[in-house]
Formats: sequence, structure tokens, C-alpha cells
Amino acid sequence: MQDSTGVLIVGGGPVGLALALDLAWRNVQAVLVEQDDREARRVHPRMDGVAPRTMEFCRRWGLVDAIERSDFPRDIPLDIVFGTSVLGLELGREPFPSKATAVPPPFSPNTGQICPQNLFDPILQEAVGRYSNATLLYRHRFISLVQDADGVISEIENLETGEKRSIRARYLVACDGAGSSVAKQLGLDAAEAELLSCSTNIFIDCPALAERTKDRRGYRYLLIDQEKMWGSMVNISGRGIWRLQLLGDDSWPTWTDDELHSMVRKAIGEDVRYEILSWVPWARRESVAPTYRRGRCFLAGDSAHQFSPTGGYGMNTGICEAVDLAWKLDANLQGWGGDTLLDSYEAERQPLALRAARQASINFKTMKELPTDARLFEPGEEGDRIREHIGEEAQIRMKTEWRAIGIHLGGIYLDSPVIACDQAEPPREHNPDVTQFVANACPGARAPHIWLDDGSSILDLFGRGFVLLDFGKGQASDATALLTAAEKVGMPMKRVDLAHATDAAAMYARRFVLVRPDGVVAWRSDVPPVDPEGLVNIVRGV
Repeated sequence: MQDSTGVLIVGGGPVGLALALDLAWRNVQAVLVEQDDREARRVHPRMDGVAPRTMEFCRRWGLVDAIERSDFPRDIPLDIVFGTSVLGLELGREPFPSKATAVPPPFSPNTGQICPQNLFDPILQEAVGRYSNATLLYRHRFISLVQDADGVISEIENLETGEKRSIRARYLVACDGAGSSVAKQLGLDAAEAELLSCSTNIFIDCPALAERTKDRRGYRYLLIDQEKMWGSMVNISGRGIWRLQLLGDDSWPTWTDDELHSMVRKAIGEDVRYEILSWVPWARRESVAPTYRRGRCFLAGDSAHQFSPTGGYGMNTGICEAVDLAWKLDANLQGWGGDTLLDSYEAERQPLALRAARQASINFKTMKELPTDARLFEPGEEGDRIREHIGEEAQIRMKTEWRAIGIHLGGIYLDSPVIACDQAEPPREHNPDVTQFVANACPGARAPHIWLDDGSSILDLFGRGFVLLDFGKGQASDATALLTAAEKVGMPMKRVDLAHATDAAAMYARRFVLVRPDGVVAWRSDVPPVDPEGLVNIVRGV
């Protein structure tokens, strides 16, 4: 038996689900296969932070309200606390508002959210399930693939029945995580991945712990003893479930039950009743695949790269990749996109993955090297001075982990073959300070958010096709040649008159700004293009 689909997605984590959702939203037929069941990824939730850029995509998909009102409590502060234990001495605190009190920053219509994977994945699953053109096959294992000129034939096994079948897809995307079986078959798995540490996550149920913290409540506790920063404790459910992460070293841990309990008690800091629910060792690595494409097959998310979770870049980078790839696959399935458009996926996303990977590793190294002192627990004024110094230094040094808005929103596609830069454009570059972000409408950058007079974000205009923003007071006919060139090749493009949006005009800095379906600026100029057909061919990759 052989089925057919537009896109086959292997792997049902948040990146695979986001890709399935964006494709379905674009009316592209997609099948997702995942060897685990629907509930499996909720047992050991790895991610918990949904970055502003990801929330902007969730806005497109109509999921913001579901995420903001997920089962994570809205009233608890999300502070980062540096301390000797959860109930021990507090050394410093990086304040963050609760979900209820957070307000969107000026550069985005949405705030980043705490929505752990055990809550986030079901929201994505439910959203995908609303589309008849998307199929989620859980307990199905990818076995093998064969490519030809027109598509990819994959063999899939139903793990419940043992039945095997073939699925023919025009394209295949591997979202099956670290150690991707698809990547290995394609010869695209990253070689010589740098091992940063062998870490351990311990999940515990401790309902009394949140109550015991009371006015000292935080969300994430970074744990420091007289020798080093050794772990973190996260209130992953906002209630009784906590995740203790032991940073580890370069040797694989072999914990006994007594050792696990000893580490949990050390993290809590007082005699509080708890239960260990589960624990899992894992390898913290830095790697980026040498290429993201082979023929009609692509890598996304952890299949393409592995980061230290210090910064929360992994899933969010993967979802940006899913959205970048989805519209390009759609364009080729519709017939107006070219092969260069597919090649541009790697040209655009791999450099940003390398940038995020390096920053995540820097964050991890910084965390492991946080200052401490053998006199950490010394009483009196001298001890207070030592603890205050450690806390202040920890807050200063860790800013790039908690406030890396430049990673999430400041990426620019500097070497993309489908971005058109006029000679008048100033040099484009990334700000090396990832805690800083200045909205920039240069080609290759995310189109900046600004509120329009009707109360909507300008970002709400983007998604379905290309959008030509016209901020000028000239004739609408000035855009006719470009719109006609797009229409001739079937490329969707519409003009939006923003002549009276003076604040937006100042931010976007040109009369004409062409924005892609993924919300990235493809071209801008104060005058119509001299060669509209040539411009259209550049941005559609032919």
C-alpha cells in the first residue's frame, strides 16, 4: 500500500508540529509520523520558554490566547533566583513579571511566554487536528527512504500492528531530533559534535515547596555551593512539579538512588517531603549539520542542530526554521517557486543556528564559571559582603541568557540568494551584544512590528503571500509593474496602502517594502524597481 502527500514530516515534537501546522494553514497536504504516542513528550518536558518571535507565529495560527491561558499559573513571578538552594540563602534575583502582569514590549505585539512542553505540544497537536489536510500518525516509525526526481518514497511501520506501508511525498522534512535517523540515512548528521557536559534531569513532585518559598517565590533557581554553580531547579508546572537539572561534566553519570535523593535534598535545602517521579541523563552538545538539504529532503530543529538549553534557543530556532521552510515548500508545490528558493533555506537558517549555538555554549560556560567562595556560608557582615558580590556578579554575567532578544528577533539573512539589496542599502550586520535589539527593516531582517491605527499590528498583514507595503503619497500605479510581474508567474502579492501610517513609514524608511510570507523583508526602495520581472525572479528563487 502506498499513500501520497505533499510533505512528509518525520518527528512530532514542537518543530515538527509547527511545520505541520504552518503547512496546513497554507492548505498544503502534510503527514507527520512520530514513533512515540501523543503523551510521551509530556513526561520529560525539556523546553519551557516560548520566545516573542515564536509567539508572533502563534499569533498567525490563532494560538496566543491558548498559550497565555494554558494551565501554567498566571499569578506567580517568573524571577530567576541565584541561591544556595531553593529554601536556602538567596544571593541575587533577576526579576521577571508574572504572565498576568507582563505587557508586550515595544518591538513585538506579544510577550514571550512560559509554556512548558507538556502544555505547548498539546496546543499544537489540537491546532493541527483542526485541519483536514494534515494527518498525525503516532506510534509510527520511519524506516527508510528513496528519492527520485519527483519525490521521496518512505517506508513507515505501525508499531501497534507491525504493518508496513509506503508514503510518497513531494518533500520530506526530518524533525526527529538529535541522532536523527533521517539525517543519518542522508549522510547529513553533524560530525564531531562538541560534548559540553553529561547532564541529568530529575523530575520531582513536591507540592509544599512552592508554599514554603512564599514571598521569595521564583520560577528558576540557579544553585551555587562553595565550589561552583552545580544545578538549577525549575518549577516546571508552576505548582508541585519541579525539574532539577544537574549540570554534570564530561563523564556519563551513573547515579544510585541514594545519590539522586542526596542531590534533590541539597537542591531543596530543607527537610521537605517529595517524590522522585523520573530522571533522565542527557548529553549537552553543540553541533550544526554541514548542510540542511539533500535533494528533496530537509533537516529542521534538533535534527539540524543541537544547542545547550542555556538561553532557550533550540525549539524557538527550530520553529523559525519550520516557518521559513513551509512557505518555500508551498511555493514549489504551487509551481511559482524555484530550486534556489529551496536552497535559500540553508543559506538563511544555518548561519543563525551557528550564531545561536555559539551563544548558548557561551551562556553555559558563563554559568559553570560563576564566581563563588569557600566562605559562602560564613555568618556576619563579611559573609553578607561575599554573598552580595556573588549575586551581583551572577546577575551581570548571566544577562545574555535571560535577555537575548537579539538572538530571537535580531537575526538578519546576510547571504541569502533570494533577498534583494539595492546598492543604496547601508552595510548589514548583527549586533554582537545579543541583549540589544533595534528594529530594522533592511532586506533580510524581520519586518518590524508597529501598531497601526486600527489597533492591529503591521505583522498581521503578513503570512499568506508577498505583501508590498506602500508608504508613499504617489500614485498607486507606481506599483503596477511589480504586481503584474508577480501575477504573470503565479506568485501571490498584494499592495497595502500605508500612506497615512507616518510612524510605520519612519520605521520602514523606504516608500516600497516587499515582505515575504514568513514576515522577512525581501526588498525595499523609494522608487519602483527598474526590472520588476528580475526582482520577482530573485525573491522566488528562479
